[in-house]
Amino acid sequence: MVDQDKIILMTKIAVYEKRYKKKDERITNYFLEDYVYVNNFITRLGISLITLLFIGVGALKIICNGILFPHSVEEFIDIYIKAYIGPWLVAIVVYTIISSIVYGVRYRKASKRMNHYKELIKGLKEYEG
Repeated sequence: MVDQDKIILMTKIAVYEKRYKKKDERITNYFLEDYVYVNNFITRLGISLITLLFIGVGALKIICNGILFPHSVEEFIDIYIKAYIGPWLVAIVVYTIISSIVYGVRYRKASKRMNHYKELIKGLKEYEG
């Protein structure tokens, strides 16, 4: 005779393994802080590369319009720092905060699913034993 509860338990385990197990194992192999740090680093690197692209376009624009050599520190800040470094720093801070929240939530969900999976496996072993 087939036990219906055991089949339901095995089905839940199979569904989890098919949908989430590989991804959740990859995520939960890290500590929360390490997972968030690595992904924040990737986010910052992407923002920096995008900023470098804009700086390159701005440099081409400056060269085409004639090179501006600042005569004072204030001019240097107005021409280069405010135009490029300021927005880059703001983007880094904003996207780091967003990235920390997103990857923290993703880690907690993966950890919760993984713990539920372990409980299902434990329940299946109790059923068999």
